[in-house]
Amino acid sequence: MYPNNVVHDGISSIEVEIDGIAQVFPLDHLFDHVVKVENFKFEDQRIETISIEVRPTNHVYSRALERSDNEKQLSDSGHLLIKYEHHEDRPHIAKLDRYGQKIVSSDKRVFCSEKYLSSQNIPLFVKSLQESSSNFCILANKGDDRTCLTGFFEFEHGESEKHCYVVLFKLHRLSARDLSMVIETAFLVDEDDFRVKLLQGKDTKPFLIAVRNVFAKRPPFQGPALQKSKKGYKKKKKARRKI
Repeated sequence: MYPNNVVHDGISSIEVEIDGIAQVFPLDHLFDHVVKVENFKFEDQRIETISIEVRPTNHVYSRALERSDNEKQLSDSGHLLIKYEHHEDRPHIAKLDRYGQKIVSSDKRVFCSEKYLSSQNIPLFVKSLQESSSNFCILANKGDDRTCLTGFFEFEHGESEKHCYVVLFKLHRLSARDLSMVIETAFLVDEDDFRVKLLQGKDTKPFLIAVRNVFAKRPPFQGPALQKSKKGYKKKKKARRKI
């Protein structure tokens, strides 16, 4: 078991005690996922192969720490997850303080075996994205124009009565040809969940359009026309102030 206040590195297997029995949960299925898109057309009409590194956070296999939780018991059983602060675009790289020491995050999580089981859908999700990226559709997460929401309906792991594996992620530009897809969280939902209804509606956007926008250094749902209109509005506002 993890002793009190040991920081999990986000890579090693998680060992917890469930009903008095020690169980080990490897995290290997969450690593080394890269989506390659050939013949991708950039906004400037260049056509090249791009890479998208898929990197889940520990939210895909954990839940929030609640007030009613007994933190000591969770720590003693190995369920309490303490992590380091990480760079938003590279969740596998820890932030350092001015002395070069890793910074411990205040975001404590609780290992969840149900979410862990459903996290085994992530390799399938990445495979589906690789095979049909041009047909993949996404939505903006409510109240957040930088987080994308999508659903994977052909999941294999988790409660069979669930209808969809919802995945929320952010895209970050790493270089002229590379992005990172940081999966903020993912979970199974029922058929009547509002997110399922939204994904089956008419407001979804093609995934590759969001990718193109991020490569152009814009939020995923902001096209070039909207960017120009915002710049024009700011210029007019600045001019009015000078009068």
